[in-house]
Amino acid sequence: MLASPRAILGTFVAVHVVNDFYATVLPAFLPALAREWDLDYTELGLLSFAFSLFTGVLQPLIGHVADKQGKRKLILSCGFFIGGAGFLLMAAAPSFWFITIVSLLCGLGAAAYHPQATAFVVNAYPNDRGRMLGIHGWGGSVGHFLAPAIATLAIAALDWRWAMIIVAIPIVGAGTGLWMYLPESTPNPEAALKGALGRPIVIAAFAFGLVNTVLYSFVTFVVKMLVDEGWAEITAGATLTIMLFIGVVAQPVGGRIYDRFGGKKLFVCANLGTILSVLIFSQTSGVASLIAVGAIATFGFGLFPVSLAIASKIGGDSRTGFTVGVVFGVSGLLGATARPVVGALAEALGDIRLALSWTVVLAIAALPFAMQLEKEEI
Repeated sequence: MLASPRAILGTFVAVHVVNDFYATVLPAFLPALAREWDLDYTELGLLSFAFSLFTGVLQPLIGHVADKQGKRKLILSCGFFIGGAGFLLMAAAPSFWFITIVSLLCGLGAAAYHPQATAFVVNAYPNDRGRMLGIHGWGGSVGHFLAPAIATLAIAALDWRWAMIIVAIPIVGAGTGLWMYLPESTPNPEAALKGALGRPIVIAAFAFGLVNTVLYSFVTFVVKMLVDEGWAEITAGATLTIMLFIGVVAQPVGGRIYDRFGGKKLFVCANLGTILSVLIFSQTSGVASLIAVGAIATFGFGLFPVSLAIASKIGGDSRTGFTVGVVFGVSGLLGATARPVVGALAEALGDIRLALSWTVVLAIAALPFAMQLEKEEI
């Protein structure tokens, strides 16, 4: 039975690798799925929407139930089991619509993770939450950059269906490990929803959600974009892997900056950096545009632990699950909605690069929210 803060942190760093691996792995499958059923960017965006929908919608509710009833271990473990089942069913999909519907299970599984993991980590390190959430985020970034590399290699060596099965194995293993070794949380009857959804958490949710939507629009379509431009799938997947590796550094650095300087300045700077990077992407091609995508990843991933820390501080001990669920739920819902829109825009314009360039509007929309974050709230 885990007890020490270091054991809790180490466990969640390791489990975060698995969670964010399967949360980010779908883009590597899109070229193969497009060939299987002759899909266009609109349909691929719709699949990405379904894959992420429940992650956005259900995180606040699941977080609140865990705050009030306890059972964080049970919720976490079931989330991984449901996510694993989603990938196994996707592997057997006979049609595009079947795989789209069962992909909802992957989003349902992912909805269980961040509110509960954040609560465990900040309870273990209440006075050092930014740095520790940044270290926790390091595990997520490892999962992010491993996902396209492993998936594209598995698809090339076997096929996409066997690759889906391979993805499901560590997910089920993570759920089993958490159930066996994680201590269960205790109920907190004082965790009420009344007054929880106030101005500070709404502002934080949209500040992070809009910037994160820009990041994941690029992550979703960059492999398919490069394949359409003549790149080999393995090379395109490796390129995304390199971009996502940036998060391994950006997340711990973002958490450390939060502890020292607070979140508002960091949010505003990252927001401005994202706007500039999308504009550079829109005006360049080749290596220069990929460097711009890497910068978008740097700013986006750097805000992950900061957003978790802000949400957990606003929520306090009794509402951490709910407030983290709101921030990541809004982010997930915005991202899920944006992906089919970006895909449809790419079809209408005949150019996925141009469609991705238009995400600068989302980054600009995030800036007023970032500027309204109050120092005393973060």
